[in-house]
Amino acid sequence: MLNVSFIIPSYNSHLTIQRTLQSILDQSVVECIKDILVVDSSDDQKTRAALDQFKNEKIRLHLLNTKTSPALGRNAGAKLAQGELFCFIDSDVILDKSWLQEIIKAHESGCYLGSGSVSIPDFQSKNFLALAQFYLQCNESLAVGEQRTMPLVPACNMFITRRLFELAGGYPNIRAAEEVILCLTLKEFSKVWFIPQAKCFHVFRESWQSCLANQKLLGKYILIYRRMYYKKWYYQGLWPALFLPGFLLVKLGRIKFRIYRAGWTHFKHYLISSPWFFIGLSYWAGGFLGACFAKEGCENISASSN
Repeated sequence: MLNVSFIIPSYNSHLTIQRTLQSILDQSVVECIKDILVVDSSDDQKTRAALDQFKNEKIRLHLLNTKTSPALGRNAGAKLAQGELFCFIDSDVILDKSWLQEIIKAHESGCYLGSGSVSIPDFQSKNFLALAQFYLQCNESLAVGEQRTMPLVPACNMFITRRLFELAGGYPNIRAAEEVILCLTLKEFSKVWFIPQAKCFHVFRESWQSCLANQKLLGKYILIYRRMYYKKWYYQGLWPALFLPGFLLVKLGRIKFRIYRAGWTHFKHYLISSPWFFIGLSYWAGGFLGACFAKEGCENISASSN
């Protein structure tokens, strides 16, 4: 029987992490779960209380003294994990009961790195701000189509064998886009698989302030990781600022095509949330533009667990 370790980075996640943990404990093949590592660096005094409500022998809590990025939290958890297959789950994600069953089935067929699909939970299906974030961030991971390879997959419900994870040296020390660099680092050693039947539900931010700050962060780090990894001239200096309108047109075209191909329901939800979508996209562009004028980061990107 395959031994699986779930690893969850957590920071002030008291509003969502109980759902995350319960969805893991409710998996149809729960007997395959060796351990569940929660790496928590919260300072809100509420998350620890929420975690203490779960008394299960599979759950292990690892406390960090300072606020830690998701990447480094995952690396810290991986060092303690006992399983052969690592499943990295974000603390605002709810797994479908058959998620692990589908991942194990894929693993048995030769899939050693990848993720499941991402949907929006029913309780946010009419929240236009949540829908806008869903289509901005998860349009490549909609629960449609067949099992297939992809260049990269989201970190929020990612699986990887221990051997591949150690070969990559873990996640790089970068605040966002860490899963992209991990997938690119391993492309010569493994295909990256997308398993749409393995469904998870992402709980999105419901305040404008945190939503827009997150979009700005994502826009910023998309350029930082590309500068670091690709080293192309058009990602250096101020060239990206000149090309930003073109980048946005390509990005928007790809998003619309994916949503259209996913079916009318998705396209309808995209249309009704489009005002919020474009506000979020403008903040994403602002973060990208800000990175053009910043000298932050690339030299400091390295795999580390601190």
